[in-house]
Amino acid sequence: MLRFTYFLFFATFGFLVSNAQSVNFSPEVTVGDRSAGYQHFIGYKFNDTWSINNVSLFDTEHASDKNNIFFIRNMLSYNLNKHFKANVALGIKNPGAFATLSSQYQHTSPNFKLSYAIGCTYQNGFTLEQTLKLNYTPALSKNIQGYINLSVVLSTNLKVLERGIQQLRFGIKKEKLITGMAVNLDQFTKAEKTLENFGVFIKYNL
Repeated sequence: MLRFTYFLFFATFGFLVSNAQSVNFSPEVTVGDRSAGYQHFIGYKFNDTWSINNVSLFDTEHASDKNNIFFIRNMLSYNLNKHFKANVALGIKNPGAFATLSSQYQHTSPNFKLSYAIGCTYQNGFTLEQTLKLNYTPALSKNIQGYINLSVVLSTNLKVLERGIQQLRFGIKKEKLITGMAVNLDQFTKAEKTLENFGVFIKYNL
């Protein structure tokens, strides 16, 4: 029942957003050996200075709700210049609500994107959180591009790892459709608990 509720929420939200104007929406579905997951990125620019985005993720094992992973973050960003921005975010993730203040560096070229953010997150205490994202789309033919995407999140109290997330995608991209192989790795408090998922993904950029 819980999984169905989550699925219904994300499906409804995605449908509403996809019909909105001036919104970037990128839903992705992953099916692996341990679990199936849905995640999306939604971005909206008010102007050249202010923007908001939403990242949502839900991952559930095939036969159990024991290791459900959820992450919902709403972020407001202020562009300081071409490469740097300041962010404030509120959200909810295992095991509860959180708030983040961060600064972010970003570099964008036609086939390569780099983003690195560092800041302070509060969730049952303060942690240092770092986020790295790399995206590379080399041309393979006139209509096909390669696709390599790496996303890493590390949250630490400077003594132990509180939460770690690594997602790797590699495949092909044709216009707005992307598909290929997916690797998800998750670490929880002190890395005493880890989860792995290897499978395939399909993503569409609206």
